[in-house]
Amino acid sequence: MFKLKTRILAGIAAVSISAVTVAAFAQVPSPEGPHGRVPSAEQIARFEQMRAKRQAELHDKLKITASQEAAWKLFLDKTKPAPFDQAARPSKEEFARMTTPERLDKKLEFMRKREAFAEQRVAATKEFYAGLSPEQQKTFDAEFAKMERHRFEHMRHDRKGPPHGDKPAPDASAPAAK
Repeated sequence: MFKLKTRILAGIAAVSISAVTVAAFAQVPSPEGPHGRVPSAEQIARFEQMRAKRQAELHDKLKITASQEAAWKLFLDKTKPAPFDQAARPSKEEFARMTTPERLDKKLEFMRKREAFAEQRVAATKEFYAGLSPEQQKTFDAEFAKMERHRFEHMRHDRKGPPHGDKPAPDASAPAAK
């Protein structure tokens, strides 16, 4: 029962996260960046520039009308990347002093906050999407699919080692190549 519930929650979280990333059309960097470092002001500025560029491109591709402009701005406002509060996050030392149940509770608390934020972004995206014409919805769908492919490709390259199915594991019985 626990595994099933965990898988369902993981699936819901994955779908929510995938759906909300369309708002920015950019990867929202993890609070500590891909290599465990807090992003610099320059990295954050570059991310914001990239995000603004992608938003402008989507605006143009959707051919947002003057009557849709207010909804567009509201959509962008409601789907901004989640703010990161460093003060709310325990330090490594604090985590080390916690018991396993305390650490798990803290992690669950962060997951719930992210999920609530994701739910808000999904709702805002659905609301905006409903106000689009069928042609605009088709364009939005195509752009979202393209963004998802890019996101998963990016995630694949960030992982260490090849993804499952790319290369077979070396045969342990075979002699090592020299």
